[in-house]
Amino acid sequence: MKLRFPISHFLIWTFMLFLLLSFAGKGTAQEYQPSLLVYPPFGHSLGFHRAGTFYLKLLLGWGSRFEDPQGVACVRLAETDNPKTGDDDDDVTVYMVNSGRNQVIYNQGLTGLKSFGQMGSGPGQFHTPRGIAATEDGRVYVADLNNSRVVCLQNRKETLKFVRHIGEGELLHPQGCAVDNRGQLYVTDTGHNRVAVYDSLGNNISSFGGEGVLDEPFGIAVQGFGDSWTFFKETAVIVADSICARIQKFDQQGRLVARIANTDIGLPGAYFSYLALDYFGNLYATDMVNHLVHKFDRHLKYVASFGRQGLGEMEFESPRGIAVWKRFGQVFVMERESAQYYWIGIDGYIKQVSPGVIDSLHPGATIVLQLYEPADLNIQILDSLNQPVRQLLNEFREKLGENFLIWDGEDDKGKPAPAGEYTISVTMSPTYSAKGYFTKTVKAKVRKAE
Repeated sequence: MKLRFPISHFLIWTFMLFLLLSFAGKGTAQEYQPSLLVYPPFGHSLGFHRAGTFYLKLLLGWGSRFEDPQGVACVRLAETDNPKTGDDDDDVTVYMVNSGRNQVIYNQGLTGLKSFGQMGSGPGQFHTPRGIAATEDGRVYVADLNNSRVVCLQNRKETLKFVRHIGEGELLHPQGCAVDNRGQLYVTDTGHNRVAVYDSLGNNISSFGGEGVLDEPFGIAVQGFGDSWTFFKETAVIVADSICARIQKFDQQGRLVARIANTDIGLPGAYFSYLALDYFGNLYATDMVNHLVHKFDRHLKYVASFGRQGLGEMEFESPRGIAVWKRFGQVFVMERESAQYYWIGIDGYIKQVSPGVIDSLHPGATIVLQLYEPADLNIQILDSLNQPVRQLLNEFREKLGENFLIWDGEDDKGKPAPAGEYTISVTMSPTYSAKGYFTKTVKAKVRKAE
């Protein structure tokens, strides 16, 4: 399937593409960072991966601009899906909160952009909106911070309409919201230090947290047991709190499962704001202060960070909202004055080869491979002429984290390889969106003695 990014279809004129790409810049030299996220191939997005205010002006009018963007959500709408083909399954609808303008910006299929909302406290109005969540049946929920409520909208025929207010008189300065596969809404009720849970009709059904458990919760991500696009069938409610200095994972009954703080990742100034989960349950957290996206595994073990400050390639300027379309690994990130589009990538390294010299006393070498994402691996042993001697793995999937493999010193025919220097070549391929478009190869040396 050839994935397509809906917004790229708006680039009708070549000069528009040129201007947008020139805005993205060329990037600057820097220290190595893992390719947790990658740009889609040119054939998928025409090289387009960042949209700024100029783009909004072209599509929404010259008075439009990004002003304090916040949350973002993406979903494949059932209403616009053609069940007879899978070619349109990646055509997602993306909802972006343009907080300073008190509006939601969203794409209408593949044809254009539209905005909804204005400043105020009435139906269809917002006062400094923050987080946003969406469902495939067209429901959209917006955390309306300074109106202390959640605004429920409905997307029908690619147009947003007001439905109801949720939590009026119950919530105090809500910041984030997320929805599970059953249609239950989870809201970070920041002023009350809790997560409030509502059913699909807007009725409060439960809450958890409170002082000592949650401390000014902000971003939230939810995984439901019946989610179609979740590899590990578990439930989870993950919350960034304590003035965005820590992340906590709860089950759906509000019991604490795991916790990590910014000091645990060696970055005391990290500011965990908005959260998103991928297909494997890995968590992505934006960091507005350090201009990074941090990645954690499903147990909240820190994996790595991605990005740096700037307007160039693989750079962010105060990233905020983040959303992942889990089926294909499409990633959308809001930042101070623009939005970026990525795919989930792949990376890893050979952590250790032990022993480095194999002989009759030590006939095998253990290869320790560290992966930043589950990967399909092709592992070969190459001789000094770079010719393959042994195929250890071919399209074999390994998990995130440490993986252990052994070369027993033999060739593909089961005979001892001759003495000499060999190269361990590991080629990693992503397991979904970027598969077939992006690979990463790492190598290490091992010597075989007489």
